Amino acid sequence: GHPLPGLGKKEFSLLRRKQAKLVSTQAATLASSPAGPHNRNALEATFIFANYEAGTAVCVHADGWILTCAHCIGESDEDWLENPRTWLLSYTGIAIQTECLVWDPTLDLALLKVVSVEAPGVGKALKMFPHIKFASNLPNQDGPVICIGQPGKDDLESTTKRKTTYNLIEISEGRFRGMIPGLDPCDNSEIGSLKHDAWTYWCHSGAPLIKADDASWIGLHSSWDERTLMRHGVSLHAVRRFLSETLNSVDTIDADTKKSLALLCVPKDPNPHRRSTRQTARKTTTLTRNTQIIIL
Repeated sequence: GHPLPGLGKKEFSLLRRKQAKLVSTQAATLASSPAGPHNRNALEATFIFANYEAGTAVCVHADGWILTCAHCIGESDEDWLENPRTWLLSYTGIAIQTECLVWDPTLDLALLKVVSVEAPGVGKALKMFPHIKFASNLPNQDGPVICIGQPGKDDLESTTKRKTTYNLIEISEGRFRGMIPGLDPCDNSEIGSLKHDAWTYWCHSGAPLIKADDASWIGLHSSWDERTLMRHGVSLHAVRRFLSETLNSVDTIDADTKKSLALLCVPKDPNPHRRSTRQTARKTTTLTRNTQIIIL
């Protein structure tokens, strides 16, 4: 047996290999991030999936509320409800187990809650989780952005079967390329409505996109257009709609946390020309469970 619940022997072995790699490269990972405390905080708030398929997520609240792309959790209700718990890793190698409580395929967003933490030597000293700072608005057109994410290990550009040499966490720079014209900015069912050109690879979904000047969060990378090679993502507009609509649907969110999450939903500097009055009919699925954090 092993000390981490919900993992088979192979999954546990892979987590330990990823964990060891993260620990051995954490100084290099930090050095690759642009200087400044805001950028370090964004890196600390980023978590990568411990499973083989990669994927990334970002903590948005000190109590361990995490957002990622819905398709990183599953492709259908049956898919994610069968396995709602997922192990994630910080850039320093700390392992956390999360449970998906809300899943929305149209917004392409999933809300996770930390339920257990493997923190030897830390124990009850772990009182709050590093969390990302929300941007008040999207960047100006062509404004510089940074992407922090986990690329996949399979080289899908090779004609022979081989692995990539990318790091578990890659930090890339690019520019915000606007929103898809005429598309509801909250509709990410086919492709992310936000456009950017920071480098990403297959399985990079869920990676936080931040402004380069202050490391404030503008969305998640989610997809790319194979015709234009443009990268796409889920924007703040969808995140705010998602959080505001989940507040009353999950019984395990306490009143204080609801207030904190509600504040994240209020745009401080709205951009009306990027908004749409069209409401997209969609299905949102929730799971209610006691989520008291366990220290392993």
